[in-house]
Amino acid sequence: MPRSSHQDTRSALLQSAQRLIAERGLGMVSVKDITRAAGARNPSAVHYHFGNVEELIKEVFTQRYKAIEQERALRLAKVDEADPARRLVALTAAAIAPFMESCLDEEGRLYVRFCLQFSTDPRFNLLELVTEYGMPSLLSLRAQVVECVTYIPGDVVNARLRHAFSISLVQAADYVRQLEAGLQITAESAVREAAATLAGYIGARVR
Repeated sequence: MPRSSHQDTRSALLQSAQRLIAERGLGMVSVKDITRAAGARNPSAVHYHFGNVEELIKEVFTQRYKAIEQERALRLAKVDEADPARRLVALTAAAIAPFMESCLDEEGRLYVRFCLQFSTDPRFNLLELVTEYGMPSLLSLRAQVVECVTYIPGDVVNARLRHAFSISLVQAADYVRQLEAGLQITAESAVREAAATLAGYIGARVR
């Protein structure tokens, strides 16, 4: 079935919002900028299709993240390490691999930059957002990580997991910079390094 003009406009708005925010930053992009870049004739197109710009931005985030969520769930299910320390590293690698691997194509790199900009805006809470949109793999990940670090107080683990989510975005953005600088770094290598760093942070003993 051919796409309708409604679908085309909606898709163009999503693509334009992602690209502009990735390139300029969330605070430097207006609704007018997005509408113009999308080629929408109606100046109120964002409000017509999404209600407001915040909902448009949320849709940009969740649209690709749903595929990442599915892949992450599959990888987490395959983790079979028994030793808690090794299991923590394996879980972390499984969790971040789909996002890191998305850096290998241009659309994925734009998405990574978008997420980094998006994550720093106080209007949005990424962890609340992924819960709202049904990302069960993160809940499973949290439960499994807690089992690996029973020697750490619960409030400390929760704080570290919140921080780890943000750190993983920075790690992915750093991988994008390395790729665009011409460095030949495989996704497997990037995931291994990032997972070791995150697991070390999450599992560090409290003194």
